[in-house]
Amino acid sequence: MSTQSSARIGAVIGFTCGCSEAPNTGGERVTLATRVELEEKARAPFTTGLGWEVTIDEAYVSIGELRYFEGDPVTAWRWLEIESAHAHPGHYQEGGAVGEMLEPTSVDLLASPVETALGKGVTGVASSARFSFHAPPTGPASSALSGSVVRVVGTATKDALVRPFAVSALEADVLDTEGLPQVEGCTFENGGVDAGGTVVLEVRPSVWLDQVDFSLVAESAGGAPVELPPGEIPHKGFVRGLEKAAAYGFSFRQ
Repeated sequence: MSTQSSARIGAVIGFTCGCSEAPNTGGERVTLATRVELEEKARAPFTTGLGWEVTIDEAYVSIGELRYFEGDPVTAWRWLEIESAHAHPGHYQEGGAVGEMLEPTSVDLLASPVETALGKGVTGVASSARFSFHAPPTGPASSALSGSVVRVVGTATKDALVRPFAVSALEADVLDTEGLPQVEGCTFENGGVDAGGTVVLEVRPSVWLDQVDFSLVAESAGGAPVELPPGEIPHKGFVRGLEKAAAYGFSFRQ
């Protein structure tokens, strides 16, 4: 992550220090383990919204800070509104802070579930979360990411068309309207934090790839994956998927 982005996103919430990004709940402090999982759907061939059957061979993500809030998540109708020409900030109200995990890492999703750093929290009810990417990547999958925050390799098939592909995204591709590499308003299920436990982050590449038009991807020479060029329609579809709150699901387990 750039120095400027790191400084802005690095403001911690009230139960961590005297500064405050959002008012805390006033509950008792708890320790939160963190686990990252790949959605089950992506462990087998799945069908996208455009009718492509996709098999994932590699999937890596660089994860930054994770934060959990009382506010309701971004719903489907809010996403439609936010993506429209009349979108404006303020639809998502995060509310009081319930927890956070601040240590960046990177994950080979096909090798998940994996335990990451411990986080901190307070007793309360989390209903939504903020996911953030981290650049430059650090941790176990950093070499595979090679400077990007996400990397996916796989094969897309539709009728007689077969498209081996590879796609990456840089931090610059996933900046929000505030210039931060984060996705707000993700759903947090079973968020009643009344004691220490584990926050599970489920990453969903099926959402990342759902609107990628693989018909516009060049044919492979000899079966090698074809890189989706940044700025072209297939890559733009991938980036839109990365920016959706539905791509990151959170839950609490004791």
